[in-house]
Amino acid sequence: MTVLLYIHGFNSSELSHKATVLGNAAKKIDLPEAVISPRLSWQPAQAIKQLEAIIEANYERGITLIGSSLGGFYAAYLAEKYRLKAILVNPAVQAPILLQGYLGPQFNPYTNEEYELTQDHMIELEQLVVTKPTADLYWLMIQEGDEVLDYKEALKAFPKTARLTHEEKGDHSFVEFERFSAEILRFAKILIE
Repeated sequence: MTVLLYIHGFNSSELSHKATVLGNAAKKIDLPEAVISPRLSWQPAQAIKQLEAIIEANYERGITLIGSSLGGFYAAYLAEKYRLKAILVNPAVQAPILLQGYLGPQFNPYTNEEYELTQDHMIELEQLVVTKPTADLYWLMIQEGDEVLDYKEALKAFPKTARLTHEEKGDHSFVEFERFSAEILRFAKILIE
């Protein structure tokens, strides 16, 4: 059975709203194991190792990626590496630059972890930048009201995609994300009607 791997964002967790929405959508069709939502390390290189292990363990079954914010940045790197379909939700396409403003002590309110984000972590992120995305791998989902990221940067980084959901207003969380849960499961070939 095909699976959908949800990749959460910076200072988030496997219990984020979007992960919960997708998990509930899979449960409604009696496929609760179809959505995988791991808790990722705050260290980029470690998070990528965790995700690669999950991808490699599920590759033969078929796997689609979905990432939000920093998770979208990770998803693009992994989509290119493994030639996987990926849904990018308000992706942090300039993560190595954006996270410069967060260097120093951090607290994750979801996991209660305290840690220090350093320049070494920015170097780890720089190694994951996708410069020439393969258009037909991606579904880009952006909302112009994103208060954290400039949606135009995502359009610039992914000028052509297999699918584009571009909405006015909204916010960084992607307002009313649940509207797309069935469509996302169809894109991932989990929901077949």
